[in-house]
Order: sequence, then structure tokens, then C-alpha cells
Amino acid sequence: MSAIIIAPAPPRPATPPPPAAPSEASPLLSTSALETQPLLRSAPLKQTISRTRFILLLGGVWSANFVMAFQAMAVPTTAPAVGSWFGHAELSSYLGSMFTLASTAVIPLYGVFSDTLGRKFAMVTACSVFAIGTVMCALSPNMYVLIAARAVSGLGGGGMLTVSSVIVTDLVPLRDRGLYQGLMMVVFGAGSTLGGPIAGWLVDHLGWPSSFWVQFPVVLFCILMVTLLLPPAPIPPTHQTIWAGLASLDWAGTVLLVGAVTTLILGFSFHTSYLEPWSAPIVWGNLLAAVLAAGALVLVEQRVARPVIPLAMFKEKHTAAVLMSGFFMSVVAQAFMYQIPMYFAVVLNTSTAQAGLMLSLTSGFGQAVGSMYAGQHIRRGGKYRVMGILALVPPMICSFIAAQWDPSWTTTGYYATAFLPPLGYSVFLCVNLIALISAVDSKMMPRATALLYTVRSLGGTLGISLGASTQLGLLSHLLRRNLPADHDKTATINAILHSSKTAIRALPQPAQDIALKAYGQSLSWVWMGCGAVAALTLTSAFWVEEREMGPVKERGRSRWGRGRKAANGEDGD
Repeated sequence: MSAIIIAPAPPRPATPPPPAAPSEASPLLSTSALETQPLLRSAPLKQTISRTRFILLLGGVWSANFVMAFQAMAVPTTAPAVGSWFGHAELSSYLGSMFTLASTAVIPLYGVFSDTLGRKFAMVTACSVFAIGTVMCALSPNMYVLIAARAVSGLGGGGMLTVSSVIVTDLVPLRDRGLYQGLMMVVFGAGSTLGGPIAGWLVDHLGWPSSFWVQFPVVLFCILMVTLLLPPAPIPPTHQTIWAGLASLDWAGTVLLVGAVTTLILGFSFHTSYLEPWSAPIVWGNLLAAVLAAGALVLVEQRVARPVIPLAMFKEKHTAAVLMSGFFMSVVAQAFMYQIPMYFAVVLNTSTAQAGLMLSLTSGFGQAVGSMYAGQHIRRGGKYRVMGILALVPPMICSFIAAQWDPSWTTTGYYATAFLPPLGYSVFLCVNLIALISAVDSKMMPRATALLYTVRSLGGTLGISLGASTQLGLLSHLLRRNLPADHDKTATINAILHSSKTAIRALPQPAQDIALKAYGQSLSWVWMGCGAVAALTLTSAFWVEEREMGPVKERGRSRWGRGRKAANGEDGD
């Protein structure tokens, strides 16, 4: 087990000799270091600032998490209505997958920005890009521009969650990090709870652009608070200049990673959304390109010193388990969540606001309750490994239960099934993050955090896109098989794929009932797949180890004053 050394943070420390700037010959994360070297941790910045400043700063940083959760619920809630409004319901999933794909591509960049120009620069840059993309979304004249604008938003969103996590880790002790992760998830849960119903109401009453405009003031608040209140982190920079930092990035690996995921998504989408056969060059060509890009990615990552996905980390059992479980969890969480509004809007014929309310309430409250429990458990010295494993069991079971949904179910049954997965995953999100940052020192923490968020974002991208592609492909197959022979199947299928709810409700009987049943069955198969991936998440979590995190937090006694006095070399008593 690695020892932990807490580095004090005096007000005027002696200037240390500058560290050597990493180059392509300097590895990003050494697996041997994870196992053998003492972990150097800087004193938390919370000890050096006032309580008021700390609270306001957290409010600003977490407002970014709030708006990310808000849009994460708003987009799947409004996607069916927006897709139908533009006449491109088959492209609705791209509003989510292009966002997460862009996020995945730039997360390593924000790790470099945090190291070289500081957390403030990285956070303000991320929020500014997200704000620009959000305005572009609100002004989009067609579905294709809207998808591109969502990608621009993703370029900022990839940094907002990552850098905010780094900032909070700088601010608080590691033992308390789980508690603050729980508090952050309460804020995230509030965004999730409000995102669906507010966005749904706005779409129903003011039009879909208003669901994007409402996000803009929150991002501006984050920029203001971080700019005014965030102190510099007491971590020496890993690079002397931003250009040296950018030069050290694995650009070839980043391009190959994005290329492999993009071509995989396109290959499945052309088959399922546009009904191209598997033999069509545009289908098998994209899938072949994905395989070749993935193979090239493995070769490149084995040869560069600072890879975007360090394959060497998968040789160390603990970090490999953390990354793999985080990846699988993101796949199943996004695939499961994204289909819920589709079921309510199309199969149950609810309004956009009603579908959003169901998703937001279950996801928001589940995330808040689970994360707060996990944070308190870890803060009080509880073991996180077993808790994380147990938390993954209900989501797996509920995925299979959701596959049995039909219109005869009660509202209570729907809510119970949709509540437990975010509850369990929020517990494991906390465990996943703590398990990783407890295995690296403060200097490596930003890059390790960025790597974890890269893996999670990649999993989320694949979860949304492959879940949607699978659902559309199964829907097309079931409609072609079950619609009456005297029906124009091709025209009907195309209409349903492009405008699901409107097209199905316009069908005569018995074709309408057949289409609704097919739609429900296609969603059921996706949720069955979610259950299988959830089992992989659970299996991976068994290999996560318990790591040292420092002293247990004292109960019933505030250490704020002691920390600030200690930071100034005074006796806290």
C-alpha cells in the first residue's frame, strides 16, 4: 500500500527548483510509481481561504455541473420533439452522441491546460466554449446545424466536468473528497431533476430554442465566480509553456480514437437510420475504417510516451479495474437513460414535459441520495470497495426489469425501475473517482482525472449511439416483419424512423398497434443489452482495491480554523 505524505502549504514557501518539463520521453502515468512510490499530496486550498470565499467558489464551480446535468436531461427529453419538428427523428441520438464524442476528444487538452496555464484558465475556457455552442444551438436553422452546434458545446463540456473535479480535489482533503463529490452530485441531481420538466415545458410552450437559452446565464455565473475567487493551485507546472504542453499531447492517438468511434457510429447509423444494407460500401466501409483505426490506435499507444489512453495502466490491476468499470458504467447508464423519454413519449403518448419529469425525478433524486450516502460513508472511514460492488447490483437487475415494461404497468412501477439505476451508479461514480485519485499523487491528479473522464465520456458516446442504432435497427426489422402485407412498408418505416410519435399516431388500426408494440419491443431489447453490460461493470468492479486516504474526519468538530492557522504556521489549539 502506498504511503501518503501531506505537503504543507505555507503562505510564502521557498521557491523550489523548477521541474524538468516533460517531453514525449516522459510517461504520463507510471504504473510502477502507482505501486511503489510515496504519494505526495499538497495541503488543501480550503485551509488558506475564508469560508465565505470557499462557499461562493464551490457554488460557481458546481454551477457548471448543474448546467451539464440540466442539458444531459433536457436533450434526451426534447430530442423526440426537436427531431420531429425538423423532420429528422432518426438523427435525434446525434444530439447526445456528438456532444459526448466532442467531449471525449478534448478532455486530454483540458488536463494540459490545468497543468500549464492553471485551473482558472482551463475552467473559463471550457465554460466559454460551452456557452458559445449553446447559443449556436438556440439559433440553429436545421437539424444538421444543431448537431454541429452540440459538438461545439461538447468541446466545452468536456472540460467543465473534468476541471471542476480537479478544482474540488485541490480545495479539500482526500478523506473529505467523497463528501464533496456527494454534495456535487446533489447539485448535479438538482440539474437532472429540473432539466427534463423545465426543458419539456419550454418546448411545449415557448419552442425548443428556449431550452438552450435558459442554460446561458448559469454558465456566465460560473465564469464570474471562478475568475474572481479561484486561487492558484500550489502544484508546480508540468510544462514551462502552453506550447510545450500541447506538443506533449498524443495527437495521433486522439485523432485515431475519435476516428474509430466516429466511423463506428456512422457505420451503424447508415444501416439503422437510413436502411442501407450491410453490403452497402458506406456501411461496411465505415465499420472497416473503425476496426483499422482501433488497431492503429493500439499500435500508436504502445509507442508514444504520453498516450491519450495509456495501455500500461491496464497492466496494473487496480487502475485497469477503475478505468474499465468506469467505461462500462457509462455505456449502460447513457444507453438506459436515453431510451426512457422515447418510451414515455411514443409508447405511452405522454407530453414532452411529462416524459422529462419522469426521467428527471428518478435520475435527479437517485443521483443525490446515492452520492451523499457514498460521500458520508467514505468520510467516516467506511470501505468503498464493497459499497461500490453492492451499488452495481440494482442497476443490473432494473435493466432486465425495464425490458418487461408495457402500457399496463403502474406509474409506481415505472418510477421504481428508473430510480434504482441512477442511485446505484451515483454511488459507484463516487467510488470510481476516489479509487483513482487515491492511487496517484497531486502532481499526477489532473492527468489521471482527465483520463478517467475520457474513458467515461467514450463509454457514454458509445452507449448513446449504439443504443439508438440498435433500437432503430430492431424497430425497422419488427415493422417490416409484422406490418400487414397490403401496407406500404418502406414508406411507413421511413416515416416512423424520421418522425416516430407523429407517424405512428397517424397510422390506421391495426397498423398503429403493431407499430407501438414493435417500438416497445425494440426498447426492451436495448434494455436487455444494458443488463448484460451492467454485468460487465459489476465484474470489473471486483478488481478495484481499497487504497489509503489519510485520517478519518473527526465528528462534531470543525477543523476550518485549525487548518487556516496551521497553514500559517500557528498552533491550531
